[in-house]
Amino acid sequence: MNIRGSISVSALVLAASLGATPVLAQTAQQTSPQENATQLDEVIVTATKREERLIDVPVAVTAVGAEQLQNSGVSDIRELTGLAPSVQFQTPGGGADSSIRIRGIGTTSTNPGLESSVGVVIDGVTRARTGVALSELGDLQRIEVLRGPQGTLFGRNTSSGLINIVTRDPSFSGVEGRLEGTYGNYSDMRLAGAVNIPLSDNAAFRIEASSETRDGFYQDANSSETLDNLDRQFVRAKLRWEPSDTLSWRFSADYTNRNENCCVAVLAIAGPTYGLVNTLAGARGDVGYTSTDPFDREASKSSGRQNQEDIVDWGVSAQADWDLGFGTLTSITAYRSWEAYRSQDFDHSGADLGFFAPDGLHQSFDVFTQELRLQGTAGIVDWLVGAYYSDEDVMNDSAYRMGADYPLIYGGAATFQASTLAAFTPGDGARGIGNQNGRDVSFFTHNIFNVTDQLSITAGLRYTNNEKSIDFRGENFNPACDSARATGDAPGITRFCAPFWDTRLNPAGDSDSRSEDAVTGTFNVSYEFLPTLTSYLSYSRGYKSGGYNFDRAGFTTPATPNARDLAFSEETVDAYEFGLKGEFFDRSLTANLAIFHQKFSGFQLIEYTGINFVVRSLSEAISEGAELELTWRPMEGLTITNGLTYTDAYYPTNAGNLGYSGRDMEQSPDWVNVTSVTYEFPIGEQLTGVAYIDNRYSSEFFTGGFDPNRIQPSFSVANARFSLRGPDESWAVDIWARNVFDKDYYRRVIPATFQAGSYSAFLGDPRTYGITLRRTF
Repeated sequence: MNIRGSISVSALVLAASLGATPVLAQTAQQTSPQENATQLDEVIVTATKREERLIDVPVAVTAVGAEQLQNSGVSDIRELTGLAPSVQFQTPGGGADSSIRIRGIGTTSTNPGLESSVGVVIDGVTRARTGVALSELGDLQRIEVLRGPQGTLFGRNTSSGLINIVTRDPSFSGVEGRLEGTYGNYSDMRLAGAVNIPLSDNAAFRIEASSETRDGFYQDANSSETLDNLDRQFVRAKLRWEPSDTLSWRFSADYTNRNENCCVAVLAIAGPTYGLVNTLAGARGDVGYTSTDPFDREASKSSGRQNQEDIVDWGVSAQADWDLGFGTLTSITAYRSWEAYRSQDFDHSGADLGFFAPDGLHQSFDVFTQELRLQGTAGIVDWLVGAYYSDEDVMNDSAYRMGADYPLIYGGAATFQASTLAAFTPGDGARGIGNQNGRDVSFFTHNIFNVTDQLSITAGLRYTNNEKSIDFRGENFNPACDSARATGDAPGITRFCAPFWDTRLNPAGDSDSRSEDAVTGTFNVSYEFLPTLTSYLSYSRGYKSGGYNFDRAGFTTPATPNARDLAFSEETVDAYEFGLKGEFFDRSLTANLAIFHQKFSGFQLIEYTGINFVVRSLSEAISEGAELELTWRPMEGLTITNGLTYTDAYYPTNAGNLGYSGRDMEQSPDWVNVTSVTYEFPIGEQLTGVAYIDNRYSSEFFTGGFDPNRIQPSFSVANARFSLRGPDESWAVDIWARNVFDKDYYRRVIPATFQAGSYSAFLGDPRTYGITLRRTF
């Protein structure tokens, strides 16, 4: 393995080796009650579509149970960064912008043509894209973070990893429920509740709902509103029905609505255009920028412009599990719909340079999926076969428009011909409308051969056929471009005929289709040295399908557009991993080590060139490193976790890697360390206190590109929560804070739109705090 960092991965291996030696001292001696009180709870996961102990699963997986989720206050998977060191979230703008990285690899784009490197599965149903899943999750049973390519199970292939979320099922045990309310700074108000109702001896119904509003973190200099607020509502209903001992059904329906002033960036670095932006805004009675310190959180947008994102996300699913005697047949049928409308002042300044009009950016996903699995045991073989079908419709409609100050930022009458300026009207621009259908058919098998009581071999194989077709057309409403071309106004052609609003694009557009076949899978050897110490060695191959770039500027010859210009090819990954998992000191300490090397071929990278988005299929990308996760209960009530990850994600020196050759990958820190401490203690005879704190340290990384102005230095963010709970946890009062020390950090830094030399930044959240009251019955 090629380790390219200042600290060797051998430090992690040494730590694991030292931690493993106490296992030899364990004997069959009877432990005292006090020692038993320090035993960690058994962790059960379904990473192989089977319920297994975490220590027995030969896969790198971080499992977070319901108790830890409640103690930490996690209700959104973006908050997992405080619990899972290998996970990196990027949320620069609204819901569609967000992405997840595991082991340094992810898909960074607002472009819906790219599928996610990291998949998200909720109750067995795959979400169309990462951003689609970043919303309220409701009551959770557990979250599993599977690291590395998932090329056999879990519906669609993913090339980097998967987050498997399991929500709480209805119970037959009786009527129960909860009601909670939260109030925090920035006028954060959240109400949530759930009720479980048994309908009969074999049927139960559960419904949960929540609503949250919060003022924005940024004050707009040109209006009374705050930006980056929360306003979201969520409801989920589940029905569990077990008509016989051999058949069970689970029906689920959920709905989420979000109406938020999103997608806010502030000035990070003032370039040569800074004064001009202020002058242009001032001429119209606005403020261009109020501060050159981004962490003053003072935003500016032009008067009359909106920064708004409205999202509706809903879905239904039905899961049947039927015991056939020789095996169990599982069927999961689902339909999901996600739709977002956005308006935005995308130059992020008080000058009127460029914008999306109300609902000017419109994206949607409509997905039907069907999965069938049949699994059972025959002799030494724990076998599983299955099939998966997905039919997905994707739509992207984006209308880029020029603001009144657009010509002036480039010099106005001193730069352009009078006829070009006379033809210009604020709001001119162009639309690109793409409709894509994707069909995915897969057949797979995943089998565990228990050769001996200690040795097992896992072999998984998947065949996938993926077909996509696209219809793409445009609309042009930009007379200034036509005028500049007619008169030979070279500066006018450069600025008014930029690719995303170039009228030389034939509005008729074009259609295209493509088909791929892929074989992926895994081979894994696991050996149990002791009941408390296991190891594994694995090879896996993952795949992410190709697709189409939803950008009208991607056409090579605009006058005769060929939709094949928008196509890009598939991405594959070959991954090798060694793992060691142990339980020590009568299961008061667990340690999981993974050492990995992942090589990506045809790596899909989307690049913003300053005028359009281009999807590059790079020859090669590498992600390698090691992960060590520890959980320790040194005394009754005290639990300490620590996760240390070293990741070296980079583009090797290779002619096929173009300008990225030899560079580190963006959004990928070398070192991440996550620590949490939970202390539960009695207060008197009736009350219980639970104190919780976590901290995430990240070394420096490029937030985008390879520009030194876009580096986020190393930083730490801590979260804390104290809970006072009544008898049997019938009530609780939680006092909490996120980003306790109000650490300033960037999520992403980008070149400021139409402002040469300046940079805009999307910031991490400031300190938030509040109180939560909870009642259960």
